[in-house]
Amino acid sequence: MIFTWDTDNLCIIFKWWRIYSTTSLILSLLGVVLLTAGYELIREMSRKYESRDTVARGSKTRSSFDGGPRLDSGTVTPLDDAYSSSPLWAGKDGQAQRQSKMVKALFYAVQVFYSFFIM
Repeated sequence: MIFTWDTDNLCIIFKWWRIYSTTSLILSLLGVVLLTAGYELIREMSRKYESRDTVARGSKTRSSFDGGPRLDSGTVTPLDDAYSSSPLWAGKDGQAQRQSKMVKALFYAVQVFYSFFIM
């Protein structure tokens, strides 16, 4: 984990990815840049999916930041709203929410793996 320009048998990520010369160092640097660009592509795809999902579901999802139920409202408690909007209790909408959450979780898992990989 040190910054070095030494090209004497330097291992990057795998045992087979070694640097033996200045040329292989430059090619490896370009490879790392491409890996990082791939990570940014995954992040952008995740953002686009989330924005399309938000638009597709419209105002069905609410959070406490955009006027969701509050404890002091007197009409709906967060617990009641959680049960009424839970994917476990809903029909087709619940299935769509579960699918959306699974895709978002998959994007998140790929991003975390990718970020640790390029770190």
